[in-house]
Amino acid sequence: MSQAVNRVPVNLSELLKEDAGLPADLVVTSFQTEPDLIETGELFVCLALDSDAAAEQLETAKARGARAALADGSLSVPESLSENLYRVENVQSVPGRLAQALYGFPADQMKSIAITGTSGKTSVSYIIAGMLAASGYPVGLIGSLGVYDGRVLLPCREATPRPLVMAELMARMLRNGCTHVIVEVSSEALEQSRLAGIRFDAVCLTNIRRDHLDLHKTVDIYRRTKMKIFDYAKEDALVVCNPSDRVTGAVLHMIKNPTITIGLHPNEAMVNGMRVEQNRGEQTFYIIAGSDAIPVRTKIIGKEHICNCLTAAALGLSWDIDLKTVVRGIERVEHIPGRMERIDCGQPFGVFVDNASTPESLADVLRTLREVTEGMIYTVLSAPEDNDRSKRPLMGRAAELGSDLVILTIGRQADPATGVKDLLQGIENSAKCLKRTFRRSDAITWALSNAAPEDTVLIVGSDPAPDVDPEEIVSDRQFVRHWLYENQPCLEAFWY
Repeated sequence: MSQAVNRVPVNLSELLKEDAGLPADLVVTSFQTEPDLIETGELFVCLALDSDAAAEQLETAKARGARAALADGSLSVPESLSENLYRVENVQSVPGRLAQALYGFPADQMKSIAITGTSGKTSVSYIIAGMLAASGYPVGLIGSLGVYDGRVLLPCREATPRPLVMAELMARMLRNGCTHVIVEVSSEALEQSRLAGIRFDAVCLTNIRRDHLDLHKTVDIYRRTKMKIFDYAKEDALVVCNPSDRVTGAVLHMIKNPTITIGLHPNEAMVNGMRVEQNRGEQTFYIIAGSDAIPVRTKIIGKEHICNCLTAAALGLSWDIDLKTVVRGIERVEHIPGRMERIDCGQPFGVFVDNASTPESLADVLRTLREVTEGMIYTVLSAPEDNDRSKRPLMGRAAELGSDLVILTIGRQADPATGVKDLLQGIENSAKCLKRTFRRSDAITWALSNAAPEDTVLIVGSDPAPDVDPEEIVSDRQFVRHWLYENQPCLEAFWY
């Protein structure tokens, strides 16, 4: 277990210079934003913007021994709660700024890279990490698959952690010798100002589509939330984006930072890609930058992966990493869990696991698989884990259009049957949908059992197959490998 990183005392009036009225002697070493977690002597930062909710939280924090509290200046709370309560203009930004200060502003002491977008964030972060590692830079990574602190891979509950966790992780990376840090940035994190206190050296914008309408309510609000990433970029921070993405192309003129574009057609952008060949197990493409061109061979297939590689290449080239090293870094990333991940146990048909959670990303995956599949495509599909029900029928429709047969299964929603019902609303041709199997392990087994040579089985989602062993969470890839090794005939060829 890694040793904890020590915090440093922070004078609140010096940190929040724009807010008058803070006492000069209010020094903070610990704070909470959840009143139920307050311990005696801690600062409580009240993020509630409703006066009644704020009053309730402040009362709880006071009863638990909070030393002082910060709250939004517009709130109206009872006089009995006003003792040691200080008003600030932008209370949402305080946790991030204070957390970074408590850990000595670790983000300022490394080159920091923010990656945001509807899809592709994890893949781009892994590829950039591979490229930086190939260049000899110790790199830390914070994302949906966990945290790499420069020494060990740690689990993480959220793709973009809360401010205190984020700052502590960055401080640990710095202590472990990291010179660069890569952060996946979710729309929820942008909405909640979790990045306050950080100024990024580079921003990679993969695409802006539609997602998380349960949180953002409308597509327009979601898109505007994504654009908040530039509030956390340094003035000279490099931005890498793909203008062929419709929304990104439309907002390109709003980006004031130095920008480098990527594309899939010659002369379309500053860094271009051109695919040469592709099969079920690998693809080859060229990276073209100015007069330089170099081939890349990867075990991850699809145009989306090429775009992700081009994003990393554009960043690397702008930071004076030579093209050969860029390619070496890209090629060292042989797979990314749940991102067009191929499961190969010697079976004569293709099996891929992908965590596509939007209609567009699912359609992209199926288009790629259609290009390399001579037989049928079986898609095992459950509803995404989030509460955005509006996209579920669209995902059902995308699965129907791109597959020969869709096998619906329950996910981990509070009401699994509702998830299946929502998906079914988008499926027009019932003959292309097998809905008699609802347990995930049964659905996967059915697809694997019925797949013939030259077919492809796509398993969508990150749900486990819990009924295999009630005491243990079994990932899809584990379940598939176990089934294939147990049920596939021996394919070895002997010299005699």
